[in-house]
Amino acid sequence: MKGISPLVAAVLLIAATMSIAGILAYWASSFVRSSLPSESNRTDVECAGSNFNIYTASYNTTTKNFTLMLENTGMYDVKIEKIDFIYADLTVEPHNLSGVLTVGGAINRFVVSDVTANYQKYRVVSNCPQLVVER
Repeated sequence: MKGISPLVAAVLLIAATMSIAGILAYWASSFVRSSLPSESNRTDVECAGSNFNIYTASYNTTTKNFTLMLENTGMYDVKIEKIDFIYADLTVEPHNLSGVLTVGGAINRFVVSDVTANYQKYRVVSNCPQLVVER
């Protein structure tokens, strides 16, 4: 009885190796995809645990400066992006801010210059879409 030819043996070994490699690649990609959290999931968790309060707010009619004191009351840092001033005719005057409210109860001061007087209310907007404080 004769053995299989070297050519057939080489083809069978290559086929078996490629099949095992394909199975391992599929398993590894699905394992990594399911076990690592995506960036959006991390952001959603951080936003759910974030909160801030307006400690004080004041407007100086002489300098047209609006001073805002904010306190982080959540579990994560919050990035404050802008403050919108809303007027009686529903026009909105946006002012960009850049600051991070860190966890730990520290109160951060923001000064917005050149604010038009007679605003009806203001809205503080953070990097989390659902975390907006309006007064």
